[in-house]
Amino acid sequence: MTTYDESKFLSVKDLNVTYKSGEDIVYAVNGVSFDLAKGSTLGLVGETGAGKTTIAKAILRILPDHSTRSCTGSVIFKGQEISSIKNEEMQKIRGAEISMVFQDPMTALNPTMTVVDQIAEGLIIHQGMTKEQGREAAIKMLETVGISGDRADEYPHQFSGGMKQRVVIAMALACNPELLIADEPTTALDVTIQAQVLELINELKVKQNTAMILITHDLGIVAETCDNVAVVYAGEVVEMGNLEEIYDNPKHPYTHGLFGAIPDISKDVERLSPVDGLPPDPSALPKGCYFSPRCPRATEECHSRHPELIHLEGSHFVRCIEVEKEGK
Repeated sequence: MTTYDESKFLSVKDLNVTYKSGEDIVYAVNGVSFDLAKGSTLGLVGETGAGKTTIAKAILRILPDHSTRSCTGSVIFKGQEISSIKNEEMQKIRGAEISMVFQDPMTALNPTMTVVDQIAEGLIIHQGMTKEQGREAAIKMLETVGISGDRADEYPHQFSGGMKQRVVIAMALACNPELLIADEPTTALDVTIQAQVLELINELKVKQNTAMILITHDLGIVAETCDNVAVVYAGEVVEMGNLEEIYDNPKHPYTHGLFGAIPDISKDVERLSPVDGLPPDPSALPKGCYFSPRCPRATEECHSRHPELIHLEGSHFVRCIEVEKEGK
């Protein structure tokens, strides 16, 4: 039995992913590194197109073959390097030990199969259950996520958006994975259903001591759910730390911008303060700091030198030349 450091239950080191788009090379993920402890939750936060979903797909090794140009770096899960193991070995891990809740339940569900058969499929493949055992366990899983067993033989189109998302969560959790990757699991849901789904994920996570990577752009959800936060911009981590370090003492201008765009009922302001501009084109990243064209604090050096991720204190890291200078 392999022994490993539980504080490094999942360890991602220098992950780089590029895509090809016509003649262009798209630099989607650029040197991402982080550790995830057993039973803890990491929030990957950032705007659409920051590379969050690509990080998740690279961990699971489900990047699209037709458009992926390269994927390098190290992904160590429970002490085992999984980025270079054979596909057959990875298939045994994927779905059984690491599962993913996809962002859009309609693309994650097969419209031609009943929901019970879709959940049972993983149990039959990974846990060696018979068809009858798989069906029975799948119905229990549906009931666990709040769907009555008498709806087990219905098809995805017969469910509402919130119910479909519950089915996807049931599929992801059916084999009791040790790591759950949830890709914006509440984006398409109304606020009430969103709260129910988050509560459900948290309950099951605590019950099964599941580690989780939560991908979102909603800092409110992160505050409710996560232990640690990694802020992602243009495919790289620009700030990382535990919840208190990031929320009580944000250092990167981009993190400040994300917080400035959140409504605060305790403050009387006429307008929110969104981050000006748009994220850079990942096929033509700017020289120097990738955030410098949008940064209110940018200097000449920011436009010419790419900053390293520096350690501040505790588990707090930041990638910013100005913060680096303040510490000297």
